[in-house]
Amino acid sequence: MNTMFFLADVTLAYTFGMFGVVYSELLSRKNRQKLMSAGLLLIFIVWLLTPLTPTRRINYEGYNELPVVWLVIIFMTLGVVLLVLAYFKEKHPFRKIERLLTNLLIVPTMLCIAGSYIFYIYEIDLFQYNYIFAIGFLVVFLMIGVKQGVLGVKIKIEMLKADTSLHLLKGGSSLLNHTIKNEIGKIDILLHQIQHTLQNKVDMHKSSNVELEVEEMLTMAADSVHHIQTMMTKINERVQAIAVNLTMGNVMLITEQCLEKLERTTGGDIIIVRNFKSVPDVYLDPVHMKEVIYNVLINAVESMENRGLITVSLSETSKEVVLQIEDSGQGISKETLRTIFDPFFSTKKMKNHYGLGLFYCKNVMKKHNGFIHVESALGKGTSFYIHLNK
Repeated sequence: MNTMFFLADVTLAYTFGMFGVVYSELLSRKNRQKLMSAGLLLIFIVWLLTPLTPTRRINYEGYNELPVVWLVIIFMTLGVVLLVLAYFKEKHPFRKIERLLTNLLIVPTMLCIAGSYIFYIYEIDLFQYNYIFAIGFLVVFLMIGVKQGVLGVKIKIEMLKADTSLHLLKGGSSLLNHTIKNEIGKIDILLHQIQHTLQNKVDMHKSSNVELEVEEMLTMAADSVHHIQTMMTKINERVQAIAVNLTMGNVMLITEQCLEKLERTTGGDIIIVRNFKSVPDVYLDPVHMKEVIYNVLINAVESMENRGLITVSLSETSKEVVLQIEDSGQGISKETLRTIFDPFFSTKKMKNHYGLGLFYCKNVMKKHNGFIHVESALGKGTSFYIHLNK
């Protein structure tokens, strides 16, 4: 066997086998290190037993290269067995789904490679069809990556579109904000001048009822101007580029602070259930993260019309810390779910809602290299999931 082919074969087999050892998390760190060392020793022994030639052929007369085949089969079998066992032993729902998707991608790959070596012994060359398998692997990876994410990777096809839309939105918002603020500032000055003039007239000539009514209307107009100014300030804050200052922080502590604030501001008709598991600290911006969590909590309260149950759960997978906020509200339709994170989209009819809360949350999570997603159905409540990388 050619030296380069030998190294490629054993390295591939060793990599897949050790992936199963590490990812399964069934063995202690010490035992994993022992197994890795034993694998390297086994590769060295097989190298001594394998004749190296300028050509690649596994089935020489006398089966001189059978050690390489057995090495590949041993490593692949080890990886497959550990991955499957880890899936069946996993109790955590999030991690069980993650393991299932990983197995759907990796286990067939390992079995296919092992099978190719076995058939090669009987002079059936399946390696020539590797391109078909590679295409199939890529298709499955893309399907799982787009839908759910696998091995810590979630493909977001809409990324370029979202970034472009945000750029246009910021540019248009800045121009709109600048123009309206200037004009409203002028109107506000004029209103105050008119109000001051009328007040002087009242003092000098004992105003009539008409003048009092005019003054009242001017006061209302001034309030309207103030409301528009406040609205523009809030919109401008939400669409500006978000800068995060990432430090190691405790998600449980930040969540608890948000829940305590919520309990102080809501009545006894809101019941909050905490289901926290111990999770490691992660890199986050505590100010922005607190705002994201509180935004989602307020949405939950409003969706239940200030009466119902909110369940807050904190857990972890092998790659992430996951915060779930579930409410017992009326739920969200499929049509609404598609646009719930879009800017200026809101199902609320109150005038102080501008449809930028969840848009802000989505962009904060992007800055954290995490993401937020929602699951809901009409009549079944809503669950928001906040994912932070470890």
